[in-house]
Amino acid sequence: MTRFPSELEDAVIDFCHSDRGTLATCGLVCRDWLPASRYHKFSSVSLTANNITGFLEITSASEAITHLVREVELCYCGPFPPEVVSVLMLLKRTARLSLHPLRDEVVRVASTSSLAVALASLQIVHLKFDFRSRFESLGQVIGCVCLCPQLESLEVGGSWMRGVEFEPCLPKGLHTLTLTCDLANFLTWLLTLDELPNIRKLNLQHIVRREIPAIVQYLEALGETLESLTLAFRDHGALADMFASRVDLAQNTNLREFALEGSAPGVLNAFIQLIPQLYLCKTVTATLCIRHGNYPQADQVVHAYPWETLDAILSDPERCGLERLSLAVIEPVSVAPQAQVLEYILDQLPLTRGRGIIF
Repeated sequence: MTRFPSELEDAVIDFCHSDRGTLATCGLVCRDWLPASRYHKFSSVSLTANNITGFLEITSASEAITHLVREVELCYCGPFPPEVVSVLMLLKRTARLSLHPLRDEVVRVASTSSLAVALASLQIVHLKFDFRSRFESLGQVIGCVCLCPQLESLEVGGSWMRGVEFEPCLPKGLHTLTLTCDLANFLTWLLTLDELPNIRKLNLQHIVRREIPAIVQYLEALGETLESLTLAFRDHGALADMFASRVDLAQNTNLREFALEGSAPGVLNAFIQLIPQLYLCKTVTATLCIRHGNYPQADQVVHAYPWETLDAILSDPERCGLERLSLAVIEPVSVAPQAQVLEYILDQLPLTRGRGIIF
């Protein structure tokens, strides 16, 4: 009997386990199939105060599970319970660790000191601090980072109450950095280091006006090291336009991937301003994400925009060296795709579509 590829079989069984009706139907037509525990489901686990005891019981019943876990999310509220460290010490192959508050800890700050022993014993390559995290100081965050010598990717979404003096020892292999909060403070601190980490992929989210000078300065310092850049601006459309008038991406000569997100018309004006710089960088891939609200004024902005100008630039190989351009339109709050608006925009770019670079 011919069998499905194992990957497809796993996907089907996963769906069946999540849909009772389908699972019951499969049982009626295939009596000899008994759904077994899908071990690959344990490759990523989310631990909370409510389920951590149960997870310990599972691992004690089947030690094989501890060797399957690669990614752990810690959902906490205040200090971590002692058993968290015990669990992490068991999950020796954990490579990705995320710290995720259960609620916005505006007053209470997170305690990461209890994780020190566990972090030092793991081979963490990706470390994430959720957007809602609050810390006593930047040193508390960097202290965790320095305990992960194999770290390649860092995502910092929290903020800290105060600055302190400390001796940083950032991992040598750190090449990917994502910041979603307090961008100016973190980038300013990086610029004070004697040796900047070789960041090849930079993702900056929720950019506000006061952070633009620090971003411009940091991009200049990165120079030819940078290969991929993502910039997402807050809803104020003029911010992206302001950034584009101050930055010089032409010095980032190895920048091959670029993504820009924001509201119209500012994000569109910024993109037009940056295209000549991307041409000098020989950037080949770009993503433009437009946040579009469900209200009449937003529609008016899109319909009034001079699309022919953008179309003329994008369709000219002598002015735009992009080989691939991805366009997306999303609703700001739900992030739901706005298919009708996207279709309208694509209709306004006939020359660019004819060039075959829009995907």
